[in-house]
Amino acid sequence: MEPYFDFTFAKMYYHVSPEGAGQPLYEQPAVRMFEDQPLREMLSSYGQQVQALSLELPASFVGTSLCRLTLIQLLFAAQYDRLIDLQPDNLVYQVEKPGDYAYFGYKIKEVRSDEIPAGERSSYLARHWERYFGMFITPAIEKIAGAAGLKPDAIWQQFGGQLNFVIDFLAANEPRQEVVERFMQDSRQLKEMAPELFRRRRNPYHHPPRYVESPLNPGEKWLIQSSCCMYDRRAGGSRCYTCPQLTPAEREVRRQAMLAEAGK
Repeated sequence: MEPYFDFTFAKMYYHVSPEGAGQPLYEQPAVRMFEDQPLREMLSSYGQQVQALSLELPASFVGTSLCRLTLIQLLFAAQYDRLIDLQPDNLVYQVEKPGDYAYFGYKIKEVRSDEIPAGERSSYLARHWERYFGMFITPAIEKIAGAAGLKPDAIWQQFGGQLNFVIDFLAANEPRQEVVERFMQDSRQLKEMAPELFRRRRNPYHHPPRYVESPLNPGEKWLIQSSCCMYDRRAGGSRCYTCPQLTPAEREVRRQAMLAEAGK
């Protein structure tokens, strides 16, 4: 019998859960992202909802969602000492728009997991990541990037910032120090995996965090993304305040705009 998994974080931030979207506008088995036409349909389904100017924005977001699948596995491994099954044949890609914003994520067909063997954690996880990236994540990212005319690096470069986000979240919200320590240990191992696994010159999870002060709450620090997420590539879009490509002058313009919108 499977243990209880708390999907609060995965569902709130990543829209990944056994329940899936309440009223999906579009859905497709995740395994079909390896097929040209279904993949383009998957990217277009989200792009249409956010008025994307091309497939670049949805490719960036869908590609980065694959990183989030690895982070959910890291999180549950730290919390429960179990590896949850997030293979593509156990996932359904979904798009929903419950309000003004469109989201996409994955419905988990069946919650199943394997216990991480005591005393073999490092070797067990290493074998898992070699299979998971070799057979799923790496070829999927290359396929997604190719469909949008992007280089895979445009997606991979976002992975470090995604990992840093979860590290900061745990530091602020996880009271169990042993969970934080296991997550840090497992994530360090992932950051030390050979870059050849990702078909890159460097491991994409390895990125020193940088911060910028919040324009709305002085003294509060916001994590700068490790790469541009391309959210500006939509009708009326603009770069995020935490985009690493903003110049100081551009960030100041964004800061003033955010203050004006907040009535400050």
